[in-house]
Amino acid sequence: MFDTATQNQTRDLIQDKAVELSKDHNHLVLNFSTGVGKSLASIKIIQELIDRNPKAKGYIVCKENTHKKNWIDDIAKHGYNHLLSNLTFILYASARKMSRSNFIVLDECHSLTPKRARLIKPLISEKTKVLYLSATIKEEKKEFIQQLSRHTAHYYTVSLVEAISKGLLPTPRVVVHKIKMDIKVRRNVFVMKKGKGKNKITCDYYDRWKHYNLYSDLSLSVKCNDKEYYELLTGQMAYYKELAFNGGYKYRTACKNKFLNIGSQRKKFIASTKTNAAKLIIDGFRKNDTRFICFTGSIDQSSELGAESAIHSKNTVEHNQNLVDCFNDKECEELFAVKMLREGVNLTEVHKGIVVQLDSTMGSFYQMLGRCLRHEFPEIHLLIVEDTQDEVYFSNAMQDFDMKFVTNG
Repeated sequence: MFDTATQNQTRDLIQDKAVELSKDHNHLVLNFSTGVGKSLASIKIIQELIDRNPKAKGYIVCKENTHKKNWIDDIAKHGYNHLLSNLTFILYASARKMSRSNFIVLDECHSLTPKRARLIKPLISEKTKVLYLSATIKEEKKEFIQQLSRHTAHYYTVSLVEAISKGLLPTPRVVVHKIKMDIKVRRNVFVMKKGKGKNKITCDYYDRWKHYNLYSDLSLSVKCNDKEYYELLTGQMAYYKELAFNGGYKYRTACKNKFLNIGSQRKKFIASTKTNAAKLIIDGFRKNDTRFICFTGSIDQSSELGAESAIHSKNTVEHNQNLVDCFNDKECEELFAVKMLREGVNLTEVHKGIVVQLDSTMGSFYQMLGRCLRHEFPEIHLLIVEDTQDEVYFSNAMQDFDMKFVTNG
């Protein structure tokens, strides 16, 4: 691990290069890993703009309200409060309220959507300075950047692995816990339906076809263990996928939506089978007074594992912020999150992390890992169910990651 002075010098060199690049490129993409300093580089670029034109005004566009607070805190921390009068903070959801300005910072630019890009594009003239910030940008999101920049965007990239090698981030330890699906207890019910479901029958997994083939109007509740339930969901996905591609135009959209909905259901189910394993890890953390964050697969699971400190979309913005502040003030030792806190939020001294459910892309793994990389000895635990889609998610997450940081739990 490099010392703080060396780290700061390395960050300064990266950020100074960003400032120089911004002079030649009105559309600059800072594709920086967590810990490299996307925000500070942007602040320095804005300062350079205002040095040349003190009347310059611009927007910092954020994904969530908590991100706006982080920007204001960062600006104050680095001594740039004098820039606040030149800045307007706004959420992507309110992009329609924006007007023409001298510069635009698109924070977490992977949050761009077709609608948001359409709203922002008319606000960009040939002279508008636009910064695109993100640690992870999918190919389809790069298309929006191409549209907004009219194919002039310049990319400056510092990956997570590169940031680790430069000593900007500590060496992480990724602990993988392999879990087997339960094949003993039939605790799940899978409903197979024909017609309006007039005849209602309950049966075991191996008797399902015997009953299903007897009726033309049926709602059959099939009692399954975890493995059987997973296989039925997967079979149903394959059925609707086939119809979506080969069933004719009238089936395409409805069957594709059905396929995606069942896929989401399957993903939540995989996550739900890990609750007990997650509890064991969490109990160990609590016993040792470890500060940690846990990314869960659903709101119900998040509440079950950490009811008093679960951050999710059903809470008020104020309540979620209070939980983050409690953690950062070190009055609270743990946070649980569902599709939140992955980006744009600074968390204080996260010793360890748990990812109960990975997503389909490596980007989300990097985002979650990034929350844990501000500690001297970061450790993140991944829970993977064997012989399921989880293994595909894990393979995707590891594509550009160095496996020397990975160990089995």
